[in-house]
Amino acid sequence: MNLERLAGGIVIAATLACAFGSASAAPLMEPQVFASTNGVLDILMVARPEHVPTLTPFNPTGWVYDICRRPADGSLSCPAVLPQANLYGGTHLQLQKGDHLKIRLVNDLPPVTDSEHAPEPGHAYLALNPTNVHTHGLLVSPQFPTVDNPTYGDNVYVMTLNPANGPLPGDSMIHSDVRVGYTDYDIAIPKDHPSGLFWFHPHVHGVALNQVASGMAGVITIGDIRDYVCKDATCAGYLDRLSVRHILLKDSQILKDGTLQDQLDPGFCNPAPAGGKPDWRGSCPGVNIPGEANYGGGRWFFTMNGQPYPTVKMGTAFGEIWRITNASASAGYNLQLWNPKQGRNMLFQVLAIDGIAVDPAMQMSASQITAASGAKIKAEPCPSSVAPGGKTTTQPICARSVLMMPSSRVELWVVDRDANDNVINPVPGDQAVFRTAGVQTGPAGDSWPAIDLGLVQFGGSGNTAKGPQTLAVKGEATSLANPLRLAANFNIANAKVGASANCKPLAPGHQRRIFFNTPTTEPDAFGLGYEELDDKGNPVPGTFQDVKPFDPATPTICVPLGKGNVPVHENWQLINLAGEDHNFHIHQTKFALTSPDPIQGGTVPSKGILIDNVPLPHADGGTCNSVADWRAGVCKAHPITVDIPFAIAGDFVYHCHILEHEDGGMMARIRVRASP
Repeated sequence: MNLERLAGGIVIAATLACAFGSASAAPLMEPQVFASTNGVLDILMVARPEHVPTLTPFNPTGWVYDICRRPADGSLSCPAVLPQANLYGGTHLQLQKGDHLKIRLVNDLPPVTDSEHAPEPGHAYLALNPTNVHTHGLLVSPQFPTVDNPTYGDNVYVMTLNPANGPLPGDSMIHSDVRVGYTDYDIAIPKDHPSGLFWFHPHVHGVALNQVASGMAGVITIGDIRDYVCKDATCAGYLDRLSVRHILLKDSQILKDGTLQDQLDPGFCNPAPAGGKPDWRGSCPGVNIPGEANYGGGRWFFTMNGQPYPTVKMGTAFGEIWRITNASASAGYNLQLWNPKQGRNMLFQVLAIDGIAVDPAMQMSASQITAASGAKIKAEPCPSSVAPGGKTTTQPICARSVLMMPSSRVELWVVDRDANDNVINPVPGDQAVFRTAGVQTGPAGDSWPAIDLGLVQFGGSGNTAKGPQTLAVKGEATSLANPLRLAANFNIANAKVGASANCKPLAPGHQRRIFFNTPTTEPDAFGLGYEELDDKGNPVPGTFQDVKPFDPATPTICVPLGKGNVPVHENWQLINLAGEDHNFHIHQTKFALTSPDPIQGGTVPSKGILIDNVPLPHADGGTCNSVADWRAGVCKAHPITVDIPFAIAGDFVYHCHILEHEDGGMMARIRVRASP
């Protein structure tokens, strides 16, 4: 029996056995951890169905990653877990810089019964429920197998079939590698990779929404939080007293008969509770949508590590560091910490965004920080940053809310504070409600509901008067913006990719423009368009490509690395012409905003914050059915410009990370090649 898995199962089972009677009684559990040893984490990852015991009283069947150490006998299944174990809550893969993450991914999923895209010509194979795995945010190679290395890197152009679900239909339009049964991955973590919070999830185009909505997601961490928080001796001693939590935000819609929907409907619940009723704790009730669907008797669960409305009890007065991942397929969160005694949202310190520690040494104003984050955080001054003894720390970043679109991550210091936002020793009974205030994604978009996610109880021993008001952060954003050291880690991998005569660098001062909208030829789909701009901001003749759905076979963009395979920077202008918000994400790199956020204002004077996804505000003023409409002034868009450093060669994608939109076609293939 695998003792590592059994130990986690016993803890979860004991907790749930006494918690089912009251949703708020269950303490929040950490995801089960698998840590690397001697530079390697070698795991078996089985994608399979499993009951979700925490979603009471339904006990639905979700899809999960069942993970264990790779069995020495070559078995394609993991040892049994206790029936009450909550695999849906997710697993934590703990890695170090320079490690190898080796995965044998086994597909044991059932067929998809309601795939949105399987009825499309050539896509019946999606009903077979093919899968793969993507390590979101990691700066790693997307390698294909070679003669000397038969494994894949972080590559979305491979999918694994479950042979029990039947063979591929003869007319399948597949433009990726196909494996039957299992696929082997060997993902090399660069020795200069930033420490931080990342995650993993499936990425087969057409069923990514189904699989993530059913529960397939987990956490990856690189290094230790001490690599970038409290590097000075005084603060380091304080950090030793803090607990660190890893929180996956997952949501699933359960019908009255206990069926877990793997296609999300934002109309499942009303967007807010009816007047006078209690706040929704961990879920909201399904409603009847006349003429469309009847969700009455069902519930939409919003969970922390698979638990609806758990209790987060702090063990010390010094608070906790929360590492939060939005692992939802489509839902956005507006996260807040409501203090009922003070009647307001509490302040917390922001330590990292999207796996990269913020760089407070850049001394940006609150409006500049808000703009640089893409309005993910509404920054405001922290309390005094003068530590005991008069030593001044670097400028901290604080906020009262965090906008987390799907795939976003954030790391926060959460601690009890008084009405003046100063850190205090908790008074007995001090508590707060961790909640999402709801997100509206535009006049043609979705209303993601307001939900109370968990109850926070402050307390524990310790004297905060002897500690700092803010934690010192040593950010890596500035060094990554010029990733020469990181690029040196890819000399061999990039050389194997080779050069391409078709890859041409942008001329000096030129930039790329990406359009987000509905294709004019397919009004029920999503798509991306493209054109190149010259040094005066005018479109370059012959470069325009109208908005179209994803073509997995044809790269939209090809980028050659610089001489000697040094990184190259490109400026991209992102223009959302739709009446709903989108969420730009690109694989294998990070980026910095170089234009102000059009809604929040402010300026972006530096690269003190690097992110891997950014909300794109919807267009205003009218309906733009085409790029031509926008050029004619029918609608007003809010362009966002980003600086992207490319250092890793290979084929990967950029897309909207609202998976309904991604699966619907809002994705494009990009190719990065070695220097000629």
